[in-house]
Amino acid sequence: MGKKLFSNCIGRSVAAISLTIALALAAAPSARCDTQLPFPRPATIEPNIKFWVDVFTAYSMRDFVVVDRDNVWRTYQVYHLPGDGQPTREEIDWANAYLKIKYADILNRLASGREPANDEERRVAAMFKGEPAASYSAAAQNLRVQEGLREQFHDGLLRSRYYRPTMERIFRTAGLPPELVTLAQVESGFHGGSRSSAGAVGIWQFTRDTGKHYMKITRYHDDRLIPDRESVAAAKLLRSNYDTLGDWPLAITAYNYGTGGVARAAGIYGGDYSEMVQHYQGPRFGFAVKNYYAEFLAAMQVHRYEDQYFPGIADEETIHPAPIKADFARPKHSSKKSHASHAHHTASKRHHSKKTVAQNT
Repeated sequence: MGKKLFSNCIGRSVAAISLTIALALAAAPSARCDTQLPFPRPATIEPNIKFWVDVFTAYSMRDFVVVDRDNVWRTYQVYHLPGDGQPTREEIDWANAYLKIKYADILNRLASGREPANDEERRVAAMFKGEPAASYSAAAQNLRVQEGLREQFHDGLLRSRYYRPTMERIFRTAGLPPELVTLAQVESGFHGGSRSSAGAVGIWQFTRDTGKHYMKITRYHDDRLIPDRESVAAAKLLRSNYDTLGDWPLAITAYNYGTGGVARAAGIYGGDYSEMVQHYQGPRFGFAVKNYYAEFLAAMQVHRYEDQYFPGIADEETIHPAPIKADFARPKHSSKKSHASHAHHTASKRHHSKKTVAQNT
């Protein structure tokens, strides 16, 4: 893109923010000492929780963080992309490629046995102190670039105020901890019109196949776009996951990966969530799945202390989402359709009604 690369002071800014928050939280109830909620914080994922708290609160939409996807405490750089506003797809792709190439080159040079040539290489080498040279090569293939979400998370908190009272009532009625509603922040930022590349729709991001078990979804109507109905469906799915898997770390992970997939993975490790996340290598069990529960805990922490992470947010106005249509117009048939054509259509319907259609729901 021909952008001029330059050093930036984002690391110092993040450190200052983290220090301020740490001091504030020291005076608040400990996020780890919450015996009233059934959401454990395994020590093995504490670095991941901290990473997501920073992504949600300290890194802006123009900050790109390059880390080791399996050891996110290895944060190689926080790169601030010059400019203003939401980055374009081209800018995002450029930042992703630039950071991965830059640190793959550094790691591969260190893997070859060369002495660090500058301060940056010495800083990277210090992260691998005591590890064999092969660790550098493995790390070069394990780079991930994460875009900051501070602005999106902030707006999600303001939107959540509109939805939370009803959603929490629905979850309580289902016998669920109302704090589980925070999962909608991870899924969509409480954005009712969200649509993923995988076809997931709505605040709770149900795919069509999963959603059909709990809601009415047709060509002309979609309950996934009605927040109350989708929340009832999410409560039923989470309740089912918990009843099947026996604890919330597994049940919440299953919301992302699927109940059967988590049951198989957890079964290998005796139902131990931490062991499963650290060691399971099954299909599509990647960064997003392994971090899903940590994201939830991070989002819950930020929500609980939102005025400390976003000073002044308590005085900001709630975002009232615009209504979203869940009904779609049926196509209008031509009034000039001939009687013969109508008869053919009727015969065709009779013919197809004899077929047995296997639906994968």
